[in-house]
Amino acid sequence: MNGTLDSERKIAADTIERLVTHRAWWWERDAPTGVLHSENECVKFARTSDGIVLLVGGELSPIVYSEYLSAKIACAERYIFIRVREGDVLPADVRDFVDQERRTAVTRNFQNEAELESHLYQALVHTSVRAAREVQIERQRKEVQSNARLKRSR
Repeated sequence: MNGTLDSERKIAADTIERLVTHRAWWWERDAPTGVLHSENECVKFARTSDGIVLLVGGELSPIVYSEYLSAKIACAERYIFIRVREGDVLPADVRDFVDQERRTAVTRNFQNEAELESHLYQALVHTSVRAAREVQIERQRKEVQSNARLKRSR
């Protein structure tokens, strides 16, 4: 939020919205007029989101940690994209945080905007396909159970 990833944030929002089933929410465009930037507002939107994209290029603010944790507690899909360029150094606490989240979140490194766009788009498509497949599997499971009940009742 300190401006070092502004162009990447725009690319992430545009990439999310390339999928007709997705809509990005970002402060600059979507915050209610007159609402001051507050942790409560940010956390509220993160808590009700289907997913959260975290772009990392250095330190993370307490608000960013709160947003991410709020989304995680709400079982939102989580995507962490880490910029790795010459001169970028992640603080130890951020490296530890990313390493911990690798177990349950999509994480990818990117060197430039094109890589970010590609990694994010692929991750979103993969998540969408997985979700559709899970619905299909559940539908098949219910059909098998229903057919088994019908056979037993005959």
